[in-house]
Amino acid sequence: MPKWNPEPLINVVLALLRVSRDGKLREDEILRMLKYTYSDISRKELIKTLMTLEIRGLIKVYLAKENLLIAELVKQPKEH
Repeated sequence: MPKWNPEPLINVVLALLRVSRDGKLREDEILRMLKYTYSDISRKELIKTLMTLEIRGLIKVYLAKENLLIAELVKQPKEH
């Protein structure tokens, strides 16, 4: 049975992207970092989370090579 975590996966992934070097992370990097908090996370769960974030317009996901995705934060326009 998966361990319950109070922080939603979507929030953790967004936080990782925000603190990354240039707002970009490879899928394998994200998965490796998430293993510390979500030890039983699967690639399928991560892809579902990335898809949700992309649909919400918060990130863009690119195919770097055949089985490697890159997630990038979308630059939000500054409010006046």
